[in-house]
Parts: sequence; C-alpha cells; structure tokens
Amino acid sequence: MLLTDIVVKNQSKPGRFTDDQTKGLHLWVKPNGKKYWIWRFTICGKRSGMSLGGYPEISLKQARERAVEARNAVNKGSNPIKARRDEKITATPKQATLFRSFALDYIKVMRPKWRNEKHADQWVNTIKTYAFPVIGDLPEDETDTPHLLQILQPIWLTKPETAARLRGRIESILSAAITRKLRPALNPALWEGHLETLMPPAQRSDAHHEALPYLDLPKFIIALHDMESISALALEFTILNASRTSEVLLARRMEVDKNVWAIPASRMKPKKAHQAPLCQRSVDILAWPASFVCVSQASLPQS
Repeated sequence: MLLTDIVVKNQSKPGRFTDDQTKGLHLWVKPNGKKYWIWRFTICGKRSGMSLGGYPEISLKQARERAVEARNAVNKGSNPIKARRDEKITATPKQATLFRSFALDYIKVMRPKWRNEKHADQWVNTIKTYAFPVIGDLPEDETDTPHLLQILQPIWLTKPETAARLRGRIESILSAAITRKLRPALNPALWEGHLETLMPPAQRSDAHHEALPYLDLPKFIIALHDMESISALALEFTILNASRTSEVLLARRMEVDKNVWAIPASRMKPKKAHQAPLCQRSVDILAWPASFVCVSQASLPQS
C-alpha cells in the first residue's frame, strides 16, 4: 500500500499496513484506533520489529526518515534497538545514594531481624562513630578499600572486637548496595581474599568473666538478701535457675504455673520453648514483696 498523509489519517481498520515507498515500514492500527509506526528488519538472521513512535506525534515523513536512519545503521552492522537502549541507559542520570542515608535505611529495615533493640543501637552507634566521618557523605559507588583502611586501622589493634564487628557491618551494608546495583560488585569491606592481605588478623580476647568461687556463693546470696531490692531478687532468681539475664528481666507472671516456669521460644537463644522447675525460694521471690523476708543462713549451702 502506498501510504499518504490522507491515507494514514483516515485509516481506521485495525491491522498492519505496509508502506510501499519505504522498505520495512508499517503503520499499525490497533482496535482502539491508536496508530503506531513499526519498522521491520533482519539482523544476524533474526527478524525484529522496532517502534518508531505513534501517530500523529510522528508524521509519515518523520517515520520514513527514522526508518531510513535505522536501515543505514543495520547496513553498517549495528543493531538500532540495542543502540537506542544503550543510549537511554547512558542518558538516564544515576541516582546518587549517600552511604549515610543508605546505611541508616538498611539498619531500619533489618531491625526486626535482630533479637533486641540494644543490638540495633550498637549498629547505629558504631557506624555513626567510625564510618560516617570517613564515608558518610560519599556516594555508595565511591566507597573503596582506602576508605575502609582509614576507618579500621586506628582501632584494629586497640579495639579488636569493635573493629571486627564494624567491618562486618559495613560489609553487610555494602553487600545490600551491590544487590540493589548502587555500586560495583567488589565489596571493599570483605575480609577473605581482600582486607586480610592488607591487615593483620584481629586479636580477639578469649577471656571470659571470672566466675564466683562456689564456696563464696552462700555469702554472696546473703549479701543479695541484705540489699532488699528488685534487682537483687532478679539476680538471685537468675542464679537459682541458671537462666540468662534477658530471660529473667522479660519474664511474665503468666508464664509460671505453680512451680514450673514456661519460657517462650522467642526469649530463648536456641529459639525453642523451655520449662524450668522452680525451687521454693524461686517461688517465694515471685511472691514479692513478701520475698524480702530473708531466708535463714542455716537454709543456705554451707561452706
């Protein structure tokens, strides 16, 4: 069909109409009456269709010019569809995301994953204290190995525990940025195969808190009784039941049935519910304030 301005304007029948004057150029009329220009071509043995725009925004003359331009590109060995896509990517301004805002957003999103607010606060405090002064105002894709060395080296040997945790936290934040394609795939905070070649291993302390000698326990319990405070009762309850501090401090009376304490899985480290049988003194402590009546020394283990 020889397309003219009048033919294109008046064509209302749905279908594809070939322009005899320009090889591969088609007018595509959709059932809803909208019209589009399509240029069909073959490259590397594969048949493809390229949109040249809609009518009347793109006139017949403009469509023919675009088709000829695209055909010339194909004759030179170029794929006009790929070239257009690459041009759009290049022309699209990259979204600048600063490490500071991305890190705080990451911590906010990940908070439900962590067991308590204290852990989340530690993330914020270490990142703000050590990372932000160096990379806080840098775009995600500009954070590099020299920045990590500048952050970690001053505390790597003096505060090894803090430094090791800080490195791991920065690594997690940058990994999230890589996943969201905000920075190159190389994570400058990686230890294995990267920072380990530039810094010595962190000397972590294996020392534990010194345990109270068993023979001193009766005197310590008596000292707790003399304090007559809720915190002293909580510590005694913790000792009597060999419990973790968080298990005791967050306990609820409804968890105790007679002399059995049912600790929910959410407060247990292995995430499994646990039942603890309570001795009479534990039951008495739960009856506070009556529990302020001190037990006699004779009822305590003797040294």
